[in-house]
Formats: sequence, structure tokens, C-alpha cells
Amino acid sequence: MEKQNLIDILNGDIDLICKVNERDIALYDMEVIVYPKHVKKMLMAYLDKKISAEDLTTWADFICIRGEYCSPNYLDDELADYYEDMFYVIQRLSTPEIDGEINATRIKAYLTELDKYSDESA
Repeated sequence: MEKQNLIDILNGDIDLICKVNERDIALYDMEVIVYPKHVKKMLMAYLDKKISAEDLTTWADFICIRGEYCSPNYLDDELADYYEDMFYVIQRLSTPEIDGEINATRIKAYLTELDKYSDESA
């Protein structure tokens, strides 16, 4: 797997997920930084009916299980927790059977949670 594949998936190429070799997992020599804009983009794609709830769950599950995805400043002890809420949204999207069905109301609530990152332009 190439880093660009991981970036393409982060940016919404859900079809690419099924092409990933399952044995090619957690390539810790690669880092792909996840920003709130990536999560917001996927949430908006759902609200705009460009992707389904199942697609959103598939995407979030992939982000959660792959060791390459990390937050900005994840190595800095003082800044590492800043993006914890963002990753918690991703985690909840990956487990609708536990955290509740994905629907427009829930997605709007998640977008509200991510508003604290509104200054994130990266």
C-alpha cells in the first residue's frame, strides 16, 4: 500500500478500501495526518446524500483500525489530546451498533462537536 492510497481513502475514496490487502495493515513507517476538515467533509457528504450511512461507517472503521492515521502534533504530550474529540467522532461513526444509528440529526450533532476546530484550515 502506498501512502497516497491512505490519503485518497481519508479524502473519501471509499471504493479503495476494498482493494486494500488485509495483511498489509498498520504500516507504522507511514503517517497520514487527519484534520477536522477531513471528518467534516465526510459528514457533509453524508448530509448531501453523496455517501450512505454504510459508506460513512466503512470509512470511519478503516480510519480507526489503521495505525497510520494520526492527529497533528500526536507526538507532543501537551498537544496530543487536542484532537481527541475529533477521533472520538470517528470512533462513534465506526460503531453505529453501539453508539447509535447514523442519521442526519446525529451527524449534525457531530458537526457541532467539531465546531471547536473551526480555526483548523490545514
